[in-house]
Amino acid sequence: RRLAARRPYMVRGHAKEVAQQKNAAKQAALKKSGTQKGAAEKKLNFLCPLCKSTMVNYIQMKQHYDSKHPKERVPEESSFAAS
Repeated sequence: RRLAARRPYMVRGHAKEVAQQKNAAKQAALKKSGTQKGAAEKKLNFLCPLCKSTMVNYIQMKQHYDSKHPKERVPEESSFAAS
């Protein structure tokens, strides 16, 4: 005996309208609150002048210089205050 492939369940009638309204409300809430990625980008305020990668704080910038640019000297923290 051959097994039939499962077909996606289609929502009909009132349940479809309720699902659409619920999804619209969810999408509106997402647009209103923003994204996690957008919030994370606001925190990234240290930009490496050599490779243009961003860091959250000066300690990470020092670690970045030690691993990615070992021959270069780490700039002073005050030089990043304007960025």
